[in-house]
Amino acid sequence: MYTKTSWVARVGTALNRFLKTNETSTEVELTNDPSGVTTAGTPFTVANMNNIEQGIYDAHVTADANALKLDQGVKTTDSPTFWGLKILGKSLKFAPSATILDSFAVPATYSTGLTFDGTNLISCDKNSDLIYIHDGISDTILSSFASPATEPSGLAFDTITGNLISCDNSSDLIYIHDGISDTILSSFASPATYPSGLTFDGGNLISCDGFSDSIYIHDGISATILSSFASPAGSPSGLAFDANSSNLISCDDSSDSIYIHNGETATILYSFASPTTIITGLTFDGANLISCDNDGDKIYKHLSNLYI
Repeated sequence: MYTKTSWVARVGTALNRFLKTNETSTEVELTNDPSGVTTAGTPFTVANMNNIEQGIYDAHVTADANALKLDQGVKTTDSPTFWGLKILGKSLKFAPSATILDSFAVPATYSTGLTFDGTNLISCDKNSDLIYIHDGISDTILSSFASPATEPSGLAFDTITGNLISCDNSSDLIYIHDGISDTILSSFASPATYPSGLTFDGGNLISCDGFSDSIYIHDGISATILSSFASPAGSPSGLAFDANSSNLISCDDSSDSIYIHNGETATILYSFASPTTIITGLTFDGANLISCDNDGDKIYKHLSNLYI
């Protein structure tokens, strides 16, 4: 156990006075000779200084012995995900930002929805009326298939069943796909008349509508609505869910902004500008927010700031 030294200052008068003796042309002896000392102070000794050095050394040994071992042999070429990583029992969280790490062209000309299946990005396009499976998070397309109607406007991925979920502006329906395919298991009416975004929070589907300007929490994946609240601006166009922080993320193509909600509520923790105008979709890959737009016709990967 380190024993702390309580240093006491020397107190007196003329403490810096010195007597000069044995002076020659090349040297002189100086002896401290204050006119009065009321408190001697702690002596500046080898023992006291070595005590400090030993304390610093012991602290470093203890810190090294208890250091967090985070090296898991992951290479930068592995594209690792940090979803669920914990440090000292606390989950590592991510705060999305406006800083863009990477961007690439959308598959067609009007991407309107994004989701992530744990491995690959999935996007949909209103002009081509197709749903695209990307190779990881890149512009390389592994496959594509026709959307259920004519204006796909949002995507979500059910992490429990592995089924893709889509919505469409023209039919005003929400579709449950059989896995990630064009086969439709079932469908139901969207809460309003212009569904514009979907996400899944691990239990419930969440949708937004550009005409009603509302965000809806569904009961599981059904037409039943548990609750709803006003979107932050006038035209919500996409949703994502950050499972690390349990925060909903929304975007709006009238304000050209991205909003981080406090949980699944109307309360906004912070917001930032979208990369360009007419932002149309969002998803979250476990570490980074991903957005798309109809101005630059690009998909953007945002930087996330890490915190515990």
